Amino acid sequence: MAWIPGHTVGLATHDVIGTTGPIRAGQVVTVEPIIEFPEKNMHYRIEDTILITDGAPEILSSAVPKELAEVEKLVGSEAKRP
Repeated sequence: MAWIPGHTVGLATHDVIGTTGPIRAGQVVTVEPIIEFPEKNMHYRIEDTILITDGAPEILSSAVPKELAEVEKLVGSEAKRP
């Protein structure tokens, strides 16, 4: 089984079918680094959705903001900073 540091994306957001063999052009996978704060019982994922191509992979989520201030502005919940 191929190891993917995320999961495949298909008919469902989280495909439950395991991937076998190498990842092939036309498949979509996620890359999900996780930052954990166990003492606060919290974790954050900054997920990208990637289309595998015959050339360079295409990052489908490239326009999605990832910096905290940009995300807060997008959802309308700017944190009150001291």
